[in-house]
Amino acid sequence: MRTLLNIICVFYLLLLISCARQTTPTGGPKDSIPPTLLNSTPRHGQVNFNGKTIELTFSESIVLNNPKEQLIITPGLVHDVDARAKKNQVTITLEDDLQPNTTYTINFREAVQDITEKNPAQRLKLAFSTGSYLDSLSINGSVYDLLTGKEIKDATIALFQSDTFDIFNHKPVYFTKSDDKGTFQIENLKPGSYFIYGIQDKNKNLITDSKTESYAFLSEPFNLTTNVMGIALPFVR
Repeated sequence: MRTLLNIICVFYLLLLISCARQTTPTGGPKDSIPPTLLNSTPRHGQVNFNGKTIELTFSESIVLNNPKEQLIITPGLVHDVDARAKKNQVTITLEDDLQPNTTYTINFREAVQDITEKNPAQRLKLAFSTGSYLDSLSINGSVYDLLTGKEIKDATIALFQSDTFDIFNHKPVYFTKSDDKGTFQIENLKPGSYFIYGIQDKNKNLITDSKTESYAFLSEPFNLTTNVMGIALPFVR
């Protein structure tokens, strides 16, 4: 009888402990809303900006995802920038002095993500000018493997203007990367004559290595006076 009583007591004790135990609530909707930009300094489209600190404020707390690769700043800078996130703000500190009368663009790609589900901010881009005018011309197109016809993602597409430029030794001023469908776009360009080329920049040095990296180029320049669309770059190995 006493054994049965002990068993019943232990059972009720375990039941009380189970009821009192704190558990993490489950369920609820998953966060699928990406962070949105509330304001920035400079603001998008601002002219006559000559600061060395860029600040962005978002709708929620964020983290930075591999900013050295995800951030694309054109024209290119000599030194890497210092990009940091704190709560819902991103601060980018420039070591280089910005060139006068020049339009700069910062393409964030998937660098800014919310802190809960890592949803990246969509189509986040900042364009500003150190002069009184914001350049607004653009080019777009696609890249693909010449032999297979398959689109190439994360290829570097670059522009240069000088006839003495050497893609095997020089770094470009204007560049971007192709998306998952092999398409690309470079915006906020000034009028002029441009050469275009592309590389699969495996070592991330913005210089073509013909022995290890496939590449593509058009031998003739194009004159940019209006937007240029539909450029096709076939890559060869």
